Amino acid sequence: MNYVSQGPGAVEPGTLMQKAIPPRMVEPYLTGRRSVISGFVHKVADSRDGGPETLYEAFSLGFSGSDFTPDMSEIYVLRWRAVGTETYEVPYSAEYGGDWAMQPPFTGTGYTSNRERAVAEYFTEPIAVPVGAEIHRIGNDTSEFIARYDGQVWLRPAEGPELCATG
Repeated sequence: MNYVSQGPGAVEPGTLMQKAIPPRMVEPYLTGRRSVISGFVHKVADSRDGGPETLYEAFSLGFSGSDFTPDMSEIYVLRWRAVGTETYEVPYSAEYGGDWAMQPPFTGTGYTSNRERAVAEYFTEPIAVPVGAEIHRIGNDTSEFIARYDGQVWLRPAEGPELCATG
């Protein structure tokens, strides 16, 4: 895995980030019952294009107990702009100077396990959903804006993606 020598770049304030969220978690976010982001996240610039199968592979979503499958017709992503950089940790295993130990597909290299499209991965402890965060539904040939968080509630467009700011 030669790509480890350089490691993922730091997350700068304003960087557009995203996290795949299982379909069962969309409603809790939209109704305010879920108000934090945590776990493995990725820079949108590293993984912007592709349908559900591509994102499933790019994000290494085939871990034990995952709600995701490679044949899903859609994947939801939560997108937001990074506010601070201290919350985004590169998950290195002991072999690469860190202290992370997890089961595959975790690599410990700071990148996902997909050999064709390894994506830098970061881990964040629970952080509040930031103002301006958006939920998108990614299908095989479509990307649909679902809602944008205004700091108190999720706003859904009446028609079309007028409120969409993250693409």
